[in-house]
Amino acid sequence: MTENAARNLRYRQIHLDFHTSEHIGGIGARFDADEFADTLVGAHVDSITCFARCHHGWLYYESAATPERQHPHLECDLLREQIAACHARGIRVPIYTSVQWDHLIAQERPEWLARDEEGRPIGGGPHSSGFYRRLAVNSPYRDYLYAHLRDILETMPVDGLFLDIVFPLTDSSRWTQEAMRAARLEPRDPQARRRFGAQVIDEFRLATSAFIRQFNADCTIFYNRGHIGPHHRPSAAAFSHFEVESLPSGAWGYGHFPAAARFARGLGKPILGQTGKFHTAWGDFHSFKNATALEYECARMLAHGARCMIGDQLTPDGRIDPHVYALVAGAYERVARCEPYCEGSRPLADIGMLTPEEFAEANTGGIPPAIQGASMMMEEAAHQFDILDSQSDFAPYQVLILPDVIPVDDALRAKLESYLAGGGQILATFESGLNAAPGDGAQTAFNLPALGVSLVDEGPRDEQGQLARGRYYPRSDFAEYVLPAGPLAAGLPPTEHVMYARGT
Repeated sequence: MTENAARNLRYRQIHLDFHTSEHIGGIGARFDADEFADTLVGAHVDSITCFARCHHGWLYYESAATPERQHPHLECDLLREQIAACHARGIRVPIYTSVQWDHLIAQERPEWLARDEEGRPIGGGPHSSGFYRRLAVNSPYRDYLYAHLRDILETMPVDGLFLDIVFPLTDSSRWTQEAMRAARLEPRDPQARRRFGAQVIDEFRLATSAFIRQFNADCTIFYNRGHIGPHHRPSAAAFSHFEVESLPSGAWGYGHFPAAARFARGLGKPILGQTGKFHTAWGDFHSFKNATALEYECARMLAHGARCMIGDQLTPDGRIDPHVYALVAGAYERVARCEPYCEGSRPLADIGMLTPEEFAEANTGGIPPAIQGASMMMEEAAHQFDILDSQSDFAPYQVLILPDVIPVDDALRAKLESYLAGGGQILATFESGLNAAPGDGAQTAFNLPALGVSLVDEGPRDEQGQLARGRYYPRSDFAEYVLPAGPLAAGLPPTEHVMYARGT
């Protein structure tokens, strides 16, 4: 089942956003199915994700089950026509739907919204702009979502499903409170709510994939939260593959994809990189990324063992932009030439690097600074490495790096000691090896004797009472000075030098 889905994952994909409010008319009025699909063929595209339902809550296909959910100004059976034209040319069409953002449902069924500890909707109030209020997937909303998925699965050919906005939430809605009490958990405890939110989203992914598989055994399935990290591991079985959304010229930056991909490829599923044709982030029409940058970003995906996806956004009238796909063609022509050499290959690395993300809160999204910095150093030195968590197999690696903030509990200590006994080596920096994560309690000692160091004291605190070590004070509110001597003084003037950040 999963193997068939993975086998269908293509190398030259498009993610075609289509979020259109009810205030926009003429939806699909200029859509031409042959022009649409022929443009994709000319750009070497072999898969395109198209929309069933958007963040506004509207459908872009004719639905007998819920005709009232069709966009009020839809002028053609857009999704079905896109699928038919693309299938006729051998192009796959995974289908997009939104999960936790649906403005229409948020307006009609506010009791299904996730809420903060003050009872306010998470993502903004009723008068906030946008569609960002989050729906609780452990509320009766799930029944509505499953009916929507069933409508898609029973009435259309489904190559894949892209389920967007699937995040763990620190929720205080009645649904979460009732479920937590039933599980003998305290809803007033923020930490308990945070942990429970992670469990809810893992259960949702696993249950939803089981539901989908009743109708389609081979479609690809992906749940998007804009990042792939250790917190995906408990529900990894729900995914056919992982898509690393990472628009480098947007909020992600160029340091995100290499670190995220090096971890995601170790989860045992194929991976897909996702950038955009946009000059910055999602959603701006008529923007064109520098062609060399787009080609580089696609080549970087292949180098990390990933297939390629480029994000675009269809204008509301449904007319595909030939200039965008001339840009795409330049990148994908090269990917097509590289593809035979990439198929069946796998990255080889003799260095493993543990990520601090594993020890962050469950709903943290993104790459911690320590792993970004260490990754940049390794890449600049041309070393091949994978990013790991404590559940990874350490045996294939000659060296393990613990960058800055990797706490070592007794279970991880035993695993690291076994690795060392087998001939491995460890490089640990700053607080790595201490017996607790920051915020989990006192970091009283190093819990890995092989490091050969002990903690003399925690070091000074600043005037706010926070540990000064590892912090950067942009106004030099805390600073120390060294007078270099001996080998340390080589090439330095013999005077005091300010130290902007303190070590351990």
